Amino acid sequence: MSEFDSMELDELQSYFSDFHKDFYGFRPRFATPEEWNDSKWLIARIEGVHSAMDRMKETPEGREQLRYEGWVIDEADYA
Repeated sequence: MSEFDSMELDELQSYFSDFHKDFYGFRPRFATPEEWNDSKWLIARIEGVHSAMDRMKETPEGREQLRYEGWVIDEADYA
């Protein structure tokens, strides 16, 4: 069970839109109305952004890029 399963549709929409913008620099305007109103689709997209961030955290360069973009990444977590 995902941590997002208990969220309401409007919460998922807001979380995805904000998180996507924070990570990629633009709001996700590519979703169809059907996708935008589908909790499972939103959760999959949110988890996809989290996965992309996790992959960046795997390298020192990726962590540095995330820090440069304003994310708080504690290097001690990766020592």
